[in-house]
Amino acid sequence: MLLALAFLWLSVFWAQCEKVSQKPGLKLFREDYKSVQETCIAVGFVKNSCGNDTKIGIAFDARLGKSIRNLATKGRVVFDTVNLNQGLGYDASTGVFTVPSGGIYVFEWTVLAWHGLEGHTALTVNDQFKSWNHCHSGKSNNFRSCSKMGVMKLHKGDKVWIAVFNGSANIYNTYTSFSGFKL
Repeated sequence: MLLALAFLWLSVFWAQCEKVSQKPGLKLFREDYKSVQETCIAVGFVKNSCGNDTKIGIAFDARLGKSIRNLATKGRVVFDTVNLNQGLGYDASTGVFTVPSGGIYVFEWTVLAWHGLEGHTALTVNDQFKSWNHCHSGKSNNFRSCSKMGVMKLHKGDKVWIAVFNGSANIYNTYTSFSGFKL
């Protein structure tokens, strides 16, 4: 009897040791998954697992919520309606984009000047005008839409906004916007 129990116990023990899963081992799966995940992170398709974004992109798009009349030279245009703020660099309460990480950036802004009036604006970086948009409808008594794009190398912490560079600006809200992104 004792011999039969020992034989039975050994049979069960050997059967478990020889049992092989038909599925790949968990270790092999984890290694394959980690390799695929690292590749995806490297090319910017996913975020890493620690919650730190890698190559998420930096971009914003904001619009003017209400029209502006007689904004003085060096006055800042505050685009207070935000459609996109990837990277959280744009502040809708101040109209300032603070560069989250250095690199090459592209900015575009469009101004709709009130009929017969002006809206001369400039892309401003750290209190310096860098790119200008001359928008004046002249004697036509029509609204004038003017767009401008600027590309520049910026450093982390630089401040970027749209300001009036000449005279006073009279800007209609509906079609006035400011956008930017990091290349």
